[in-house]
Amino acid sequence: MGLDWRADQQLNGPTGMKMTFFLIPTVLVAFFLALPPALIRKSWTQFWIGFVLSPFAVVLPLAFFFLSMFLTPDSKEVCHNGALDCFHLGKLALSPFVLWATAALYAVEIAEVRNPGRPWIVNGLVLGAIISSVCTVFGVLTNRQDNVMLFCLAVPLYTSIWYIARAVHTIRTQPIDSTKLTIALGSSLPFWALSVWWSYKTYLSLPDHVESCFVVTAASRGHRGIVGPHFNVVRRRCHRVANYQLATFWTFEALWRKTAPRSHAAFRRIYNIIGPIIARRITSPWIADVVYVILKPAEFFARFVVNTNLLLGTQKRDSSPRLLHTQGAPILNLQS
Repeated sequence: MGLDWRADQQLNGPTGMKMTFFLIPTVLVAFFLALPPALIRKSWTQFWIGFVLSPFAVVLPLAFFFLSMFLTPDSKEVCHNGALDCFHLGKLALSPFVLWATAALYAVEIAEVRNPGRPWIVNGLVLGAIISSVCTVFGVLTNRQDNVMLFCLAVPLYTSIWYIARAVHTIRTQPIDSTKLTIALGSSLPFWALSVWWSYKTYLSLPDHVESCFVVTAASRGHRGIVGPHFNVVRRRCHRVANYQLATFWTFEALWRKTAPRSHAAFRRIYNIIGPIIARRITSPWIADVVYVILKPAEFFARFVVNTNLLLGTQKRDSSPRLLHTQGAPILNLQS
């Protein structure tokens, strides 16, 4: 009971800090967005309405639009929908129109301008309805098998509904300049084309697979007499080259991910930031040799855990690094 409580504290502590770092900027932005209309009208009611609406009309939609660029896959092997998965980054070409749409929604919902039928507002709302709807459909298509990501799509979903409702209401109640609306929609077409091109170019630039053990992979590039021998590795249906140290860490990580996914995910979040930085500094075989030796104690520990797990019968033996001989060539069979 005590161990579970301490584990929960360790897991939830960083989450609480993240929430704090997110809430403070959100509150500050909401305050400054709500303040100008309230001062103009000299109304506390106007201020509190704007303060409550600003996070949902401005902060969250923009945060999801821009921060989702980090969901861009890091290799082709995880692009299950091809170049479409790279639209997370490609859609940033639409940023000028997203900011335009946000300003239009702010003017209508928070500033409550007296003439919501101004062309720039109407056109902005229509563009916002189109872009948010496309992003919502894109999210559903690319994350339809991920329940967590589908839940996160609540933000683009309500944003698209909000823009559509506001755009339809404004068009029905205000005189519309169809020529300016057509020009606005037409001007966005090159940006849509740019977003498609950007997505495709991003996909082409991705490696076929991504290294999961940045430092260990770099260390395996030392002098063969020290870090070797190297073997052909079948991993994730791809042929790789690895030494015993790298294969051991791969197997250990697969076991860790299976038995303790939360702590493994926390480790990966940190290692994905620090690992590439360290790996880039391993610039010569001599440095790789030194790092290889430094990692030896960790390798012995990882091998001990893997072998112990095999002896206890909690992991299939095929998941451990195992040498096979196919037509005289050594191949390391790695299922993880």
